[in-house]
Formats: sequence, C-alpha cells, structure tokens
Amino acid sequence: MKKRLFAFIVVIAMLMVSAGCGAKTASWGNLVIPKGGEVKIGVSSALSAGYAVYGQDMLNGVNLAIEKFGGSLKGFKVVAVGGDDQCEGAPGVTVAEQFSADPAILGVVGPMCSGSIVPAEDIYGKNHILMITPSGTAVIVTAKGFENVFRTIPNDDKQAEVGVDYLSKSLNVKTLAVVHDSSIYGQGIAEAVQTKFTAAGGKVSSFQGVTRGDTDFSAVVSSVLAGKPDAVYWGGMDAEAALLVNQLQKGGFKGIFFGPDGIKSKPSYVDASGGSAEGSYMTFGAATGASGYDEFLAAFKAKYNGDPVAYGPGSYDDAMFMLKAADAVGKVDANGNLVVDRKALVDYLRANAWVGVTGRFVFDKVGDPTVVTLTVFKVVNGEIVPQKEYKFGA
Repeated sequence: MKKRLFAFIVVIAMLMVSAGCGAKTASWGNLVIPKGGEVKIGVSSALSAGYAVYGQDMLNGVNLAIEKFGGSLKGFKVVAVGGDDQCEGAPGVTVAEQFSADPAILGVVGPMCSGSIVPAEDIYGKNHILMITPSGTAVIVTAKGFENVFRTIPNDDKQAEVGVDYLSKSLNVKTLAVVHDSSIYGQGIAEAVQTKFTAAGGKVSSFQGVTRGDTDFSAVVSSVLAGKPDAVYWGGMDAEAALLVNQLQKGGFKGIFFGPDGIKSKPSYVDASGGSAEGSYMTFGAATGASGYDEFLAAFKAKYNGDPVAYGPGSYDDAMFMLKAADAVGKVDANGNLVVDRKALVDYLRANAWVGVTGRFVFDKVGDPTVVTLTVFKVVNGEIVPQKEYKFGA
C-alpha cells in the first residue's frame, strides 16, 4: 500500500511540474555573435526587375541607419544583407529560409510586398526572427497574429478610406472604374476601395484585374472607357500603372487617375509614364514635418546622390528601431560574445514608443502602429507633391 501511495504521489508531482512548465512562455532562443563577428540586418525586397527601384531604396535606408547608429552594436560591426524577394511569394519564402538559417541575423526589414510577406512570415514566425516592414500594407499581414511581426505603415483599409474620401469629397468623383494587378496587395486594396466608394454613394462602373508583367492593356482601356467614369483607381505597383495611365490617355481618357503607395515613385511611375502621370494622385503613409526628416533627407542625398524613392525613410526607421531595441536588451557575456534574447527584443519593441523620421510609433498587440498618418499626393510638373494629410489614432 505504501509503495502504491508513493508511486501515486510521484505521478501527481510529475504532472504538476509538467503543467507548470507548459504554462511558461517557450524560449525563443538567443542571437549569439562570437567575439569579432558581425551582426546582420536582413533586407527582404525586390532587388531585380521592375520593382527594384523600391527595393534598392529600402536597402539604402537600412545602410544609412546603420551608419547613423555608429556602425556597430555594443562593439560588434553591423552590416545590411539584401535578399531579392522579387515582390513575389516563392522568392520571399526562399529569402526567409536563407535569413532564418543565418545565425548572425538580428532581424529583417521587409519583406517589401504583402504578397511576399504572407507566406514568408510563417517562416520568420517559426524561427522567431524579428520582422519589421515599412511597406507591407495588406490587412492580412498582421491579422495572422505573429508576435514577431511589425509594420511602420498604415494598412490598406486606412489607405482605401483616405483614397475614397479624397475622391468623393475633394475631387467630386461620382463614377469610378477600378483596375488591379491580381496580387494580394493590389486586389486587396482595390476591393476595399470598391466597397467604401459604393458605401459612400458612388458608382463603380467596372472592376477588373490584370496580370503583373502585362504590357498591353487595350482590352482594359476599352472596358474602362465604355463606362465613362470620372476616375480610374489602380490597385497595384508602378510598372503596370505607368503603362496603364499612358494607354488610357492615348485611348481618350481625360479623367482622374488615382492609386495607392505602390505608385509613389518618380523614376518608375512618373518618369516612366511618358508624361501621362501628370495630374494623377496617390496615397502614402508619410507624415510631413516628422522629427529629424530634414536631417535624414540631407544625409540620404549626400550618400546616394538623390532623394529617397518611397520606402527608404521607413526602412531607415525600421532598422534604427531594431538596433536601439537590441542595444537595450543585448549583452556581452564573459566570453566576449554578443547575446540578444530574441523574445526580449520583440517585447521591448512593442513596449516602448519610438520616434523616427517618418513619425512617432507605438505598436499594438499585433504589431500595427496605433497612430498613423496618410498623405494624398499629386503629380505636379513631374514632381510628387503632398496635397492633404489624414491622421488616425490619438
């Protein structure tokens, strides 16, 4: 009887210990850089083909942040490593696997496009790699609930809200044709615009998708013109937008062309359109007069001989926040190794307010900024000029 009682007590004790262990937060592990080693910040972006101007802009922003931070983290040299995700899902996954397998990666700035983020964040989440995107706007990006995922740009629901408000109230648009590139990003924001514009009392004359990489939009132009809309809303990126707006004008369209942040590029949208982008509009998560922006802009111009294209400033902030958080939680151990607790890094980022050149950020439980600013821009004399600013949150 005593033996049975003892065995019973042992089993109960083991179950209690097991339950106690299960209640604890699982360790995410540490970033450990040996003495004399380098710390890497991964930059997942399009570095080739049609959207490379955006990806290089991101890489430039991160490199400038590293330079301004001092080039090192607690005495360990910091370098940026580019990964060409091509703004697509499969390459984004490949880059995520490569970065996650690299023991020197502190975190990742990007991916650039929502279509890359959605499959890639599963990998970053599994490996507990901090991921901050300055450009992934699709609502689904943070809806999956990964603790390690953050973004420093408003989501597409807010972007659609601003676009529809400006179209309806400032431009008095009553009829709208909507065209998208069939991507997670492009179709997602196009659908949000369609829903909100209809709810605001407007009429959507047509809603249609094209394929990224297409160059002949004659069928789309004919369909759009048949509906006689006051404006065309494009959901997608700049390469196709430049061709579409050009072909629309050649087809006789004289209305307004409006798009999201994916077309806010002077070289690959405004200049590439052959003059047809003049007078068009776009939204972008940019706060005018943010603290330190003028100094950032001067340093960026000096280093890269030109203005940032779109996501350079946001990437600068993302890398700077990452480095500051790592500096706060990282330690150099008795053997001279740099040790950064990956969970502590993420928790510190979420627990604190951050002031960058694109604004002030406080992140909610899913990694979205609680206060965001969106600006409507217009192409005027070949330049992208701010028109109206919208603020959300306290």
